[in-house]
Amino acid sequence: MRTPIFSIMLMSAMLAGAIAQAEPAAPISLPAQVDFLCEHAPAGTVAPMPPPFNFWVVVVCGAQSQALVPIESMKWVAHGTDEPVSILALPPGASTAPEPGNYVPGYRVRFKSLFAAEVTGDKRNRIMAMLKEHVAGDPSPAHLPAIDHIFQLDAVSTIYDMRYNIYFYISGLKPVKGIACVDECKKTMFFDILSDDDAGEAVPDFGLRSGD
Repeated sequence: MRTPIFSIMLMSAMLAGAIAQAEPAAPISLPAQVDFLCEHAPAGTVAPMPPPFNFWVVVVCGAQSQALVPIESMKWVAHGTDEPVSILALPPGASTAPEPGNYVPGYRVRFKSLFAAEVTGDKRNRIMAMLKEHVAGDPSPAHLPAIDHIFQLDAVSTIYDMRYNIYFYISGLKPVKGIACVDECKKTMFFDILSDDDAGEAVPDFGLRSGD
């Protein structure tokens, strides 16, 4: 049975409990303040966001670790609430190694790789059924809009090589729902995706093929 998991801002979605230790890291220069936009991140420490997720998701270098957050014109909220969420590279209950004075968690505790593909065929049916199951559990289930595409983002953390599977459900040209999960989706976070009506004219590349 899937276990829905909800949390507040900068949650790190869903790994059950064990304490992880990050590998000690070589010293790097520490900016005066948290480098949220990763402007001072050393080369190779911020994985490029693959299309079409580059239209919807950015990597930030937070105080605890890197995180996946929505672009400025969007908001992710725990389903049925107004609580904003994001996904941390640092799992719940995890801790980093003892930190020297110039250790920067937002550079060292990070997503080392990001992969994207469109979900098709039998897998699409399974992932669509998972969304319907979540919505059916609402006290007053809302009507789902037509889902034209489902895209999957796999985000691999430096902590235990933990892999998040993140699914965006697309209606028209906008993501409207999301599910992030680990452990073959036995543990999940279901979130609503809200966007401004005037979010710009960029159109995602729906020509993306599996494995691109």
